[in-house]
Amino acid sequence: MSSGRRISSELNNLIDKTVIVKTTNGKTYTGQLYAYELSPFIISLTNVKDDSNNTFYKLMINGNSISEIIIKNPPLFEPREFAELVEKSLNLRPADIKVYDETSVVTILEKIKVSQNGVEGSGPMAQRIYDLYNDYINKKKKELGL
Repeated sequence: MSSGRRISSELNNLIDKTVIVKTTNGKTYTGQLYAYELSPFIISLTNVKDDSNNTFYKLMINGNSISEIIIKNPPLFEPREFAELVEKSLNLRPADIKVYDETSVVTILEKIKVSQNGVEGSGPMAQRIYDLYNDYINKKKKELGL
């Protein structure tokens, strides 16, 4: 995967997550990443608070003025980790499970789709995946103290 696609994938995974943005002029903003554009680089934050405790409904920041984007909390759902768990727990072949890093999606047997939003699919296998997913998310929440 090219570095540009990796950055895009990273930013996709941060949509609706809380980020801290530090600018080149020393200002700091905390808010949910709402949207972004890579070329030219612009980000949009919602429910924003600045370092002076001012609040804003929405803020767009030109990428040229960004020095850092900081993510405080790691994601609960890590596709590769979950795919390994499914493979081991259900004795599936690696070819039965596909991981799409750019969208943070795992597909199992081409019928069941799993993402940070949950499990899509039906039948006994989907139910087993759903149970694994719930256990996995609960374990991650405990690890992160959430």
